[in-house]
Amino acid sequence: MIVTFDISDGGFEFFTDRQWAMRIDQWRTMLLSDGYEFAEDMDVEEIVECMHGNELMFDVVPDFSSTDSK
Repeated sequence: MIVTFDISDGGFEFFTDRQWAMRIDQWRTMLLSDGYEFAEDMDVEEIVECMHGNELMFDVVPDFSSTDSK
């Protein structure tokens, strides 16, 4: 699970691995359509920085939403 923190509004957003991959693909596509040809070779951190500067932080966190009942 990925969590983002938006410094500008103090908001948190949570993503599954699949949702996060889709969001990164969306942002990569937006960068490519804006003329950033090198976006195809960018890693996740570079894409987030291009899209949000230092306003958005992200990290991997444990997913506690599905717990095993034993």
